[in-house]
Amino acid sequence: MNCLSCQQDLPPTARFCSSCGTPCATASAAAPAAVTAAGPAAAAPPPTDERKPVTVLFCDLVGSTALSGVLDPETLRTVTLRYFEAMSAEIVARGGTPEKFIGDAVMAVFGVPVVRDDDARRALAAALGMRRALARLNEELAATLGIELAIRIGVNTGQVVAGSDRTARQALVSGETVNIAARLEQNAGRGEILIGPGTLLAAGPTVSAEPTGPLRLKGKRDSVEAHRLLALGADDPELLRRFDVPFVGRDTERRALDAALERTVREGTAGLLRVTGEAGIGKTRLVREWLAGRSASGGVAYGAGRCRSYGDHGTLAPLADAVRSLLAARESSEGAQEAADGPAVDGSAVGGLAVGDAMALLSGGLLRDGTPNAPFEDMCAALATVLERAALVRPVVLVLDDWHAAAPLLVRTAHRLTDGSGCAGVLVLCAGRPDGPEGPEGPDDGDGPPAGAGALLQLTGLPYEEAARLAAVLAGPDGGIPGTDRLLERAGGNPLYLEQLLVGDRADAGGGVAGSGTESGSGGAAGEELPPTLQALLGARIGALARTERDVVDLAAVIGREFTAPELVRLQSSVRAAEGHGATARRQLVDEALEALGRRRLVESGPPGDRAAAEAYRFSSGLVHEVAYASLSKRAKAERHAWAAELPSVLRSGDGAVGGHLERAYRYRAELGLLDDRARRLRDRAAAALGRAGAQAAARSDLHWAHGLLERAVELSPGDPAATRRLGEVRVALGRAAEGAELLLRVRDGAADPVEAAHARLALAVLDPGGPGPDPAAVARTVLPVFEAAGDSVGRARAHLRLAQQFQRSGRHEEAERDQARALEHAVLAGAEPERAGALGAIGISLWRGPVPVPAAVIRCRTLLAAHGAGRPTVRVTLNCPLAVLYTLQDAADDAYGCLAEAERLAGKLGFAEAEVFLPMFRATVEALSGRSAAALDLLGRADAAARRTGAAGMRTAVALDAARLELDEGREDRAAERLAGVGDASGLSRADAVDLAGLRARLTARDRPEEAAGWAEQAVRASLLTDSPLVQATAELDRAHTLAALGRHPEAGAAARAAGAHFTGKGHRPGVRRVSGFLARPPLPMVTTRERS
Repeated sequence: MNCLSCQQDLPPTARFCSSCGTPCATASAAAPAAVTAAGPAAAAPPPTDERKPVTVLFCDLVGSTALSGVLDPETLRTVTLRYFEAMSAEIVARGGTPEKFIGDAVMAVFGVPVVRDDDARRALAAALGMRRALARLNEELAATLGIELAIRIGVNTGQVVAGSDRTARQALVSGETVNIAARLEQNAGRGEILIGPGTLLAAGPTVSAEPTGPLRLKGKRDSVEAHRLLALGADDPELLRRFDVPFVGRDTERRALDAALERTVREGTAGLLRVTGEAGIGKTRLVREWLAGRSASGGVAYGAGRCRSYGDHGTLAPLADAVRSLLAARESSEGAQEAADGPAVDGSAVGGLAVGDAMALLSGGLLRDGTPNAPFEDMCAALATVLERAALVRPVVLVLDDWHAAAPLLVRTAHRLTDGSGCAGVLVLCAGRPDGPEGPEGPDDGDGPPAGAGALLQLTGLPYEEAARLAAVLAGPDGGIPGTDRLLERAGGNPLYLEQLLVGDRADAGGGVAGSGTESGSGGAAGEELPPTLQALLGARIGALARTERDVVDLAAVIGREFTAPELVRLQSSVRAAEGHGATARRQLVDEALEALGRRRLVESGPPGDRAAAEAYRFSSGLVHEVAYASLSKRAKAERHAWAAELPSVLRSGDGAVGGHLERAYRYRAELGLLDDRARRLRDRAAAALGRAGAQAAARSDLHWAHGLLERAVELSPGDPAATRRLGEVRVALGRAAEGAELLLRVRDGAADPVEAAHARLALAVLDPGGPGPDPAAVARTVLPVFEAAGDSVGRARAHLRLAQQFQRSGRHEEAERDQARALEHAVLAGAEPERAGALGAIGISLWRGPVPVPAAVIRCRTLLAAHGAGRPTVRVTLNCPLAVLYTLQDAADDAYGCLAEAERLAGKLGFAEAEVFLPMFRATVEALSGRSAAALDLLGRADAAARRTGAAGMRTAVALDAARLELDEGREDRAAERLAGVGDASGLSRADAVDLAGLRARLTARDRPEEAAGWAEQAVRASLLTDSPLVQATAELDRAHTLAALGRHPEAGAAARAAGAHFTGKGHRPGVRRVSGFLARPPLPMVTTRERS
């Protein structure tokens, strides 16, 4: 059973809580009411294991074997028991749990049963206290027995699996964190305390320690960077928090503080304002900045104190600290006389009590040691007298920080001071977490704040823009922030979370903290480990939840960052199916728990006016979700993910969501060694769902998402030929050609399914068109009957596209039209965006290169874009590129650049590797047609680099031809020749490229080898006539004109140029027409003979 006040685990027979003293009868008496109100579902579930961040301490005696040789057994036992008692007392005093005694060793855990955000500091304080306690014990032993004991201690922080049943005959915690702590202790020297890297980071900057260097610990493959503990500084916020960072935002909250203070002055009574917010949200910093601004102008006097949950201090110590610091500031400002006489020794009195008498009463107790030494009402009256006198000069603010740790007497005192009995101009600011006390009667009972609870100022996360500004400040001028959106989403506007995540990123970059991260899964992305400070902070908040609230958090964590109340009810029905609880009782429990979690700022609900949105909830930050998920045991995750896969909302989300839950269910069972029939069924269902989801993503051209899904599917089911083939195709599309080809070969050579083998054959042929491998068109003709027999529309679209491309390579664009239309038809039928885009892109290329005049081609291209482009980014990319060139041929430059800009913007999101090649090539074509040769050459250089990187050899040839033509047109013959040097002969080239190559070689050889040049020119023209492309024919004729002019055959050159002009004019190619006109307008060049050159 657990204490309802502090959640401490208690034995079943306990009458009082050993931690906070709450009577257990209260908890017992309250239980029946909860069951009566909420039905039998309110009964707590059986104990379960959970994962949590803890700090483990091992302490062992050094040289105990030698003692057994000099001490009587009974004496030795007495000494050992005194040692155990002294060590345990130090552990318990700081909230630790002595788990077990092993020989002479003590093992203690800080974080069981309840995680606290300062567990690491508590453990280090206990270790130092144990060393001091042993010194005191040694003084006694030396005097009575003439012996001295020595210890060594190891401390480590990290994730463990913790059992929730303390009566079970098993260890409370287990995991690598425990093993490392034990190894650190074994490596420590006499009297030394060795601490792990996670402990050093979690305990904060006031730890004084020196590195020991990397330690090779038994059972650990990697070394551990341990430190030797020297001292532990005070947990002063001035030392623990970064007040040097510029303050960002909070203008509304500062105005609220101004209003609260002004109200106390205006109404003539003291006020109490609770400033609440989760740990790290900036409560202390807000109050500090506000006070600094007010006091700088002399507008306020203040004092501050801080509540502590453990340690040796008076119950009212925080209030005493605040009053002392207030009076000290007054003494400093008002002179030595008042310092000697006390404030306002002028005979004034409040409620019949002189200020001097009030000071005397407080100095004898509250101001001396933080304890009341007088009746409660007398102490409060004396305090009111002193504060009211102090407020005569300027308003007074008493700050009580960490209010969530306030003792009941302190809460009662603060509310008594502000219950309307006077003290004008005094504001008591209580800054703490949402689960702190609201009023003197204790926590909210569900009917609103208790009487006298005071005003409330709740701090939420910083807005996105302000959080981004803070992140930039924290990162510094040279510390770029990778993944800013992800970082801000995880932090949820919490400044401390943001700071620690940035620290964690830098630690990861430098090697990270071993063994301190949360487990990847539904919570965080793989590799995103949380700093121990955040694990402790959030683990403490989640660990302090009531059982029903914790159940809801655990279920929601499995669903995801966002969830709905009906989903939780449905999932809870699976968890509690054997208990037979009704749906109404489950819904009531869920609603009550969600309301409580909302008050604790762990979850957020939708707007109340929208019923659908009101059913929707989300974790308040990504980190809360991550830590909640990480705290679940693997067995619990496995079960709940399997159930979550059956949720109607998950089924509606598609195969990706279903497969994700089934995959996690299988993997967690596998990690536990539970590879039974159920695990195998989960694996097979997960692989099938992920494979389907991957195929759907690939059909949408969502390559990166498809790759992730298919990779997971193949990992689960390596023998699935469909998933393996699709993964290979996606890798090829992403530019990972060698990896993709390996998978495709595996399917081609080993698949029993002829359809999958046919897909693999065709994909492999397309990898290197024109290369030494099989011709894609020949393979397409072979596999097309296989696709037709199977009714495979995607396969038929691909096969027809390859046949169409064969015609295009031959320059016969009209003949390609039939197969282009069939490819488009089957792609539309299959709903396959890449195939649709490929077919439409091929049509666009034929409209540009083929015989259709430019005006009609533009209209057709725009019509296709309107019919197929909506919501299909891949289609818009492949059609906008040829459309941009067509616009350029019409001299519509703005339209052309608009098409290119849209294509480049969309392609950047899609991830197709070939787009890195063809997009610069299309833009280079537009630039060249517009007369900007230098820009075109730069773009072709980028295209060539991308083609080299992705292994697209055929594209490099096209780039070289285009670049050589630009160099030659600029008169740089040597550089043009260099561009063509690597092209070789025309075998394997498309007909257009072969014509291009022949024409360029004709122009380059005209001055040296006139007969050879004439032959190249004639060859180019004859080959161009085998195509139906006016552009190919016009280019061949114009190259011939340049060659003949260089040979001095000017009449023939003019005729060739006019023939080129006719082709350009028929196509509507305005830049080409201008080029011909410019050629004809130039004066004839004299023929340069070989003798003149020599």
